[in-house]
Amino acid sequence: MRIVFVGDSLTVGVGDPQYLGWPGRLCAASPAAGLGLTLYNLGVRSETSRHIKTRIGRELPPRLVPRDEARVVLSFGVNDAKIENGRRKVELADSVDNLFDIVSRVAAMCPVLVVGPPPVLDDAYRCRVEEISDVFAGACAEMGVAYLEMCRPLCRERAYLDSLVASGDGYHPGAEGYAAFAARVATWDAWLAWFGLA
Repeated sequence: MRIVFVGDSLTVGVGDPQYLGWPGRLCAASPAAGLGLTLYNLGVRSETSRHIKTRIGRELPPRLVPRDEARVVLSFGVNDAKIENGRRKVELADSVDNLFDIVSRVAAMCPVLVVGPPPVLDDAYRCRVEEISDVFAGACAEMGVAYLEMCRPLCRERAYLDSLVASGDGYHPGAEGYAAFAARVATWDAWLAWFGLA
């Protein structure tokens, strides 16, 4: 099975000294479960939902052949909520419109799951991430696509928060943080259902 992870720097695993991020750790555990996976990580630093919407149409098709063995996991939103020059990089309504567009296009090609944005240390920033996570959850429910909230659960994970502190930027975790992220996805019913394990 081909699994394509599409997102931002948190998807590609910036800050992880082992260069695995959470997708690499998630898929590294697959042989123990009897799964044979091919991983494609299409995370790009600093990207917002607007950037992802622009590139997804050209980057996904070559990686989804054969289609019956392909799956896509989307995870973005933290950069959308970032403040630059006194305003969000992407306004909330536009983030939701972009999500609808991205999910609709991907779902027409293969099964898709959406993993929500994780927390950051800055309180005001984290509140905006929670807000975007909530509206993404509602949008995914409307589209009938499974959504996994990460922001609030990882706020309760000491390993994740400590990893953000240790990273120095309060934004990208280190190895322990990405491991905590991967562990949450690994037990998600929607993820397990793809492999007949739920």
